[in-house]
Amino acid sequence: MSRLRNAAAAAKTAFSDVWKRTADRDLSKQQIAVIPAPRKMREAAANEPLLRGIYKGSAQEFALASYLVTGMVDVPRNMVGIPGIIPDRGQEERLVKELMPLIIDEFPVLVSTYLVAGTAWRWARWSDKLRCLVWEAIPDSSVTSIIIDLDTGEIAELWVDEQLEYSEGEINTAYANRKRHITKEAVTEEWKGRINKTVQYKNPFGFMPVPFGHNCYEGEWRGNSVFARVLRLLKEMHDISYTRGEILSEFVPKIIQTVNNVKQWKENNTKHLGIEEETIDVFGRKLFANQIDEKTEFVSLPSDATASHTQALQDIERKVMKGSGIPELFFGTLATGNYASTETDRLLALEHVKGMRRELTKGTQELVRQSLKILAFMRFTQPPEVSIQWGNLSLLSELQKAQVMGGYASAIAPLLRDGAVSPEGAFWFTKELYPEFPAEDAGHFMAGLDEMLTQHSSKVGQPAYDAGGMY
Repeated sequence: MSRLRNAAAAAKTAFSDVWKRTADRDLSKQQIAVIPAPRKMREAAANEPLLRGIYKGSAQEFALASYLVTGMVDVPRNMVGIPGIIPDRGQEERLVKELMPLIIDEFPVLVSTYLVAGTAWRWARWSDKLRCLVWEAIPDSSVTSIIIDLDTGEIAELWVDEQLEYSEGEINTAYANRKRHITKEAVTEEWKGRINKTVQYKNPFGFMPVPFGHNCYEGEWRGNSVFARVLRLLKEMHDISYTRGEILSEFVPKIIQTVNNVKQWKENNTKHLGIEEETIDVFGRKLFANQIDEKTEFVSLPSDATASHTQALQDIERKVMKGSGIPELFFGTLATGNYASTETDRLLALEHVKGMRRELTKGTQELVRQSLKILAFMRFTQPPEVSIQWGNLSLLSELQKAQVMGGYASAIAPLLRDGAVSPEGAFWFTKELYPEFPAEDAGHFMAGLDEMLTQHSSKVGQPAYDAGGMY
C-alpha cells in the first residue's frame, strides 16, 4: 500500500509540474533551437480558379458570400488610383506621355489581380506584331517554379506552364500547352497540342517578369489573397445562407380543414354555393362554409424558424470584416457608433490604401523603368529618370475640404511672415495637404509665392510686395 501511495504522490507531483512548466514557458519561443533552421525558398502558387470564381461570383460553393467581394477588392482598388510618372527636372517627357495610356489601362486590372490572387505578374515586352509596348500578364497559378539566386535573393529563372484554350473557326475549341523557361539571358518556349514547336530566343533587355505581391511575408515574392484569412468563413456563410434560403423557398403554407362529414362539406362549398367544379382551390377561395365544430386553419412557418441562421450570418459577416484586414468603411455598412469611431475608421481606411500604394511602388518603379528603356531603344533616345507619385488621397467632403483650405490659407502666410516656419517647412506642409501642388522644392515654392504676391500687389495699385522678406 505504501508503494502505491508513493507512486500516486509521484504521479500527482509530475502532473502538477507539467502544468507549472507550461505556465512558465514562452510559447512564442523554441525551448531548443532547431539546427539547422529550415527555410523554404519555394512558394506555392495561388489557387486562381477558386479565387477568381469567388471574385466573379461563379464559384458555386461560395456564390452566396460573393457580395462581400466589392468591399474587399473593388473599393480599395478604386482608391489606390493610377500612379503618376514624374520625370526628374530637365528630363524629356515624351516617352512618359507615350507610356501613360498603357498605365491607365492596365494598372486597375493589375491591382484587382494583386488583391484577388495575391500576386500579379507583369512582363514588359515589345510586340513586333502590335508594334507597341505591352505588359504581358502571367497568371500566378501558371508559374510552376521560381528559381532564386541564393546570394542575392532575386529571381534568376522562371518556369511557366499554361494550357491555352482558344477558339478556332466558328464554333470549334482548340487547346495548346505552352511551357516557358525565362532567364535574363534567354527565353525558351515549348508548344504541344494543336501547335507543336520549340522556340528559343534571346531576352534582349534581360528583363524578368515583375511580381506584385500583396501582404508578403519577409523573403517571399508571392503574396496572399485578401480572401486567404476568411476563406473558410466565406464558405460557412454560403452554406448557412443556402440552408436558410432552402427552408424559406421550399416551405409553402398548408391548410388544415376539420369537418364532420367530408361529402357534405364538399357539397356545402360547391353545389350549394353555385360552384360546378368538384375540386376546391383552397388557397384561391375567399370564403369557406363551415358547420358547427368545423374549422379552417392555416399552418405557416414560425417567425423564428430561421432566426438562428440570420444571427449566425450576421456574426460571420462581422468576423469576415474583422479578419480580412479590410477597413469596415470599405464594406459600405459601417457599424453604428459615435462620431469618433467613424473618424477612426476613416483614418484606418486611408492608411490601408497608403499601405497598398507602398507595396505597389517598388514593382511599379521597376516595371516603368523597364518600359521606358524599351521605348527609348525603339525611339533611338535615352530613357528619362523618373519617380512614382500617387495622387492626393482624401475621404473629406467638399465642405471639409473648404474648411481645410481656409485654415491652411489663414495660417501659412502669417507663419512665413513672422519667421515661425522655414520655407522648407512651409513646402512640406503644403505637399502634405496637397501632394499634387505644382512645386518641386522649397526654392520653387517660394519663387512662385514671390511672383504671385508681386503681381497681385501691382494689380491693386500698391507697391510691389517682396516675398523675399519671408526668408
